[in-house]
Amino acid sequence: MPKMFKFFSLILALMLCFSAKLKAQDESEYQKWLQKEENEYQQFLQKEDREFADFLKQEWEAFHTNRGVKAFPRPKPVHIPEAPKKPQPKPPVPLKTIEKLPPPPPAPRPVKPKPAPAAPQPTMLPFAFYSETVHVPKITVAAGLDLNPPITNIKLSNAWKVFASSDQSKLIEQLKKERNRLALNDWGFVRLVHQTARQLLPGQANASLAFTWFLLNKMGYDAKVAFRNDRLFLLMPSKNTIYEQPFVVINQHKYYFIAFSEKLNLSGKIFTYRKTYPGAQEALLLSIGRLPRLPQTVKKRVVRFTYAGKNYTIPIEYDAEQVRFFKDYPQTELKLYFQAPASSYLNYSLLTSLRALVKGKTELDAVNLLLRFVQKGFAYKTDDEQFGREKYMLPDETVSYPACDCEDRAVLFSYLVRHLLGLEVVGLDYPNHISTAVRFHAPVPGQSVKVNGRRFVICDPTYMNANAGMEMPEFEHVQPKIIVF
Repeated sequence: MPKMFKFFSLILALMLCFSAKLKAQDESEYQKWLQKEENEYQQFLQKEDREFADFLKQEWEAFHTNRGVKAFPRPKPVHIPEAPKKPQPKPPVPLKTIEKLPPPPPAPRPVKPKPAPAAPQPTMLPFAFYSETVHVPKITVAAGLDLNPPITNIKLSNAWKVFASSDQSKLIEQLKKERNRLALNDWGFVRLVHQTARQLLPGQANASLAFTWFLLNKMGYDAKVAFRNDRLFLLMPSKNTIYEQPFVVINQHKYYFIAFSEKLNLSGKIFTYRKTYPGAQEALLLSIGRLPRLPQTVKKRVVRFTYAGKNYTIPIEYDAEQVRFFKDYPQTELKLYFQAPASSYLNYSLLTSLRALVKGKTELDAVNLLLRFVQKGFAYKTDDEQFGREKYMLPDETVSYPACDCEDRAVLFSYLVRHLLGLEVVGLDYPNHISTAVRFHAPVPGQSVKVNGRRFVICDPTYMNANAGMEMPEFEHVQPKIIVF
């Protein structure tokens, strides 16, 4: 028996040894295959970059710069009329009081992004992105780079080669991680990429913009550069209209000049190219389905208004960091602002305070109270007067700035009606004014519009002291465009 045991033990040892040898051989073959695939992929990338750099050496075209599209064909009214004091017509049927409101919003919790993964300090570059610190690999990209004036297509071709030869793969991977961590939309991500380029190429405006262009293309965005004698510009198409922003038309598509907080001097000829880098097809998407996940800066404000002879004082908290983020957001389609959320602090403080005021009222009375809150609680001033340009605002911005105009009031009022009363709202787009209309569950007298066969009563949060169903006299015979969201 012991001899038999020794025999089987020997056989088992030989089998294990043979198995280990096969496994080692398999692993070695796998590593060789993996290295071969990696080399072929790198050669493919190098081929793409060489071909694109060679294309950039060719003569670029001079393009005509188009002025930005205006959101309003006519100037907004500087002075807002006041609705005549007359009793509101009685509804054809008695209105019931609101029996059930949407559930109250949850109490806000401080939002603080998870810290970036720890890494050896010498290999990572930390820098401030708004109120958050991000970390990116510290790579060298400036060796042999020359984008000093005058800028030429030859210099840009060489710059592409310099960037392509840098170790940018880890940088791109980290940028994507930071994007997910901070919940950035396309605009926030483009800003992060540009801020990263500025940190890696400090004091070199043209070089950092060129590196931004390179990185965006590598991550699948359709980005181009244009140049004048002394200056480089970033161009990108957008899935949404960008108002007030100059653009050029390339291959029948609008490529907008992307400005980062600065005013662009676009006098003279602008030179750019038509070809798209392989795989770089994505256009900017400016939707605001969620707010960026940045550390919050909570600020307070008190709003006072009068309704039905009674004075109200509403304390509000809002997130100043979101206001800062959206300060220079491209002015885009109003539908996106109507759909956008408010910060958790504004959502809780505003809806909780107003919830007690509308509880037990009829839908009409509750809507009129919310109209008066917006009409009287916020000073009116056109964007041209306040900012020197047109600027649409989200709810947190509206409550933070000293004044607001019609579209800001419409967005705020819509947000309140939908989240506080659970009623449907549409936007009304007149040639120089934005208003809203609400769908009541019972018939309410007054001016209205039809949307898919359903009646929405006009509710203008800018028309001072106007109740539901009242429309500014100058728009009574104007058919507005309906903004459905």
